[in-house]
Amino acid sequence: MNQEITTILIDVGWPIIDESQVQPVWNARLKELIALTTGREFSDNDIAQAEADGINCYAPSVFTYIIWQAVKPDLASFYKIRKEFHAFYASRDFRLQQGVREVLEQLFGRFKLGLAANQPVAVYDYLEKAGVLKLFGSTQVSGEIGFAKPDIRMFLAVLDNLGSCPEESLMVGDRQDNDIVPAKLIGMKTVRLLAGPHKIQPVRYPLEAPDYTIRNITELLSLPIIRTRL
Repeated sequence: MNQEITTILIDVGWPIIDESQVQPVWNARLKELIALTTGREFSDNDIAQAEADGINCYAPSVFTYIIWQAVKPDLASFYKIRKEFHAFYASRDFRLQQGVREVLEQLFGRFKLGLAANQPVAVYDYLEKAGVLKLFGSTQVSGEIGFAKPDIRMFLAVLDNLGSCPEESLMVGDRQDNDIVPAKLIGMKTVRLLAGPHKIQPVRYPLEAPDYTIRNITELLSLPIIRTRL
């Protein structure tokens, strides 16, 4: 008999915030930085190919993977550009995914909610201004916890914050590698949101397949595992 779900962990990038405006701006900046630091030319096609390769090989950070493909074996340039990316990302203004506020408000009070995200602590300010941070019982992200997905210690730390165990918990994320696989590894149920660049990421074999797949965050409320408690 399946244990009732009491706890939902949610990734930030794509399930909660729309990152579609970030990548084009960063890609333009990345080409400039590569030219300045290495004298090399890295085209839009090069970036697209590196992104696809990074997604398919389950690179934990595709942004970092792309940087390395552009500058390897130049470690100094790699670390310099990666630092630029972190500063760039932390300074961005995001927007909430359409409908996500309403989804979180429906879940609030019926489930224990926790963030499970590889994000800098700067994301707290945005989520607070957007009015959704208060809906989460655990708000710590990787920048504060010290572990990053796919490290299972990230998930376990959030569950510990909420006083929950994996068997009663559900992970909602857009990435097969960082969200679905490690969550299933510790016994969580999983929902994969097919959004953003990782929607093309393959499932390696059936045991790693998500328990549920959705194309819009609002579909979360219609899943039987959720609907029974609403």
